[in-house]
Amino acid sequence: MKEYKGRIATKLFWTGCGLCAGWFVFNVAGKFTHSFLISAIAALAVIVWMLHKIYYTDNISILFTNDNQLLIKRFGKIIKGFPIDQYYWSEYSKNSNTKNEDDQDIYYISKETGKEDYIDATNFSGEDYKEMLSMLGAKNTNEQPIKVATIKK
Repeated sequence: MKEYKGRIATKLFWTGCGLCAGWFVFNVAGKFTHSFLISAIAALAVIVWMLHKIYYTDNISILFTNDNQLLIKRFGKIIKGFPIDQYYWSEYSKNSNTKNEDDQDIYYISKETGKEDYIDATNFSGEDYKEMLSMLGAKNTNEQPIKVATIKK
């Protein structure tokens, strides 16, 4: 069993970004409304939303079990479990052929239904993210690229 936990430094960085976003919204709302109350409420809403995302929604740990399962835990409770063999795993969405360099999402597609969803791994280190993708089979470095023949006119 191997468990990956989010890094506190990443959480603190995004907390600072959330505070800066709140300050920005406060200033912009103040310029347009000329009301301290409205701009303070708008800034507080942005800050609360960011803190909720960082410390609740994205505050997960990912556990790989010996029986080929992936478990997602939040505050020590299992919130979701996946049998790894029943899903296709990727770092790219099935609707996109490019990936944002800073984006750390693990996409999965059910082999039975074809439904796609993702796990946000933003709070994990880059090394942990790559290692998780390798364990899921989403980063096969030994495979040769597929050549596609094109027709030139």
